[in-house]
Amino acid sequence: MTLHPQARALLDRLGPAEPPDLTTLATDRAEARAAALAEPNRVPLELVVDLEADGVPVRLYRPRRGAPVALYVHGGGWVFHDVETHDPFCRYLADATGWALLSVDYRRAPEHPYPAPLDDVQTAARWLRSHAAEHDVDATWLPGIGDSSGANLLAGLTVREPAALDFQVLMYPPTDRRWRLEPDAGTAALGATDMDWFWEHYAPGALGDSPDVSVLRAPDLSATPPTLVVTAEHDALAAQGRTYVAALAEAGVEVVGFETMGQVHSFWRQPLTMDASRALVPMVGALLDSHRARHRAR
Repeated sequence: MTLHPQARALLDRLGPAEPPDLTTLATDRAEARAAALAEPNRVPLELVVDLEADGVPVRLYRPRRGAPVALYVHGGGWVFHDVETHDPFCRYLADATGWALLSVDYRRAPEHPYPAPLDDVQTAARWLRSHAAEHDVDATWLPGIGDSSGANLLAGLTVREPAALDFQVLMYPPTDRRWRLEPDAGTAALGATDMDWFWEHYAPGALGDSPDVSVLRAPDLSATPPTLVVTAEHDALAAQGRTYVAALAEAGVEVVGFETMGQVHSFWRQPLTMDASRALVPMVGALLDSHRARHRAR
């Protein structure tokens, strides 16, 4: 396995892979939040405020008044992480790109399995369309950005309601519950056993076959908005991400697939330690700027 040295260092910090454990769920969640709250490199922004989007908790990151806004949906296997764990990265992303972000604190499995997380993301997207101007951000052209399970929720949203978003940026998305992963697939950042556990707690049994869960199996993807899919070479989800790109292309969707070589799952939200993240963030910002300008010129 040819890893970037920074990816290898991440895996060394993570240590041996261990499957998630429901008996330690509360502790694991609390430790992740505490680590994020202790992050010393928290970028200041013009406005960071907690709001409610028709009952769904959200956090708005605004780098300046009038900034364009994107919906942000965090990863964590539909089970872990929340707006707090992703707060340092969302601040960085908003500051580096000039885009405001509405980060969705959706309900999580296993307490709230499918469709609750996806319902919350859909509610937040609709609310943002209607209420952006009240918070001095522009949602006339609305993209979504999601990492890992958050990317799956965005892709599921565009299957359920294609017009909900005007563009989607999907970082290493899981796209098919029935995709057979080899037992040694992935790394300590995400392995086959982890992924099976996450799927089964988010969409157990036949729920995993729902088209807004296993988006790769959706019968018609032609109405999907323009899409960027980013995969990581040594991620257990890379192959199904690439296959999703191919399915979108076959359906006539404007889609770009981009693979980060030598990288592993979760690199995107680690700009302080990952060159690939620092390089990709402005690329995503420029792509959104370009598509928004094209929309405004019509």
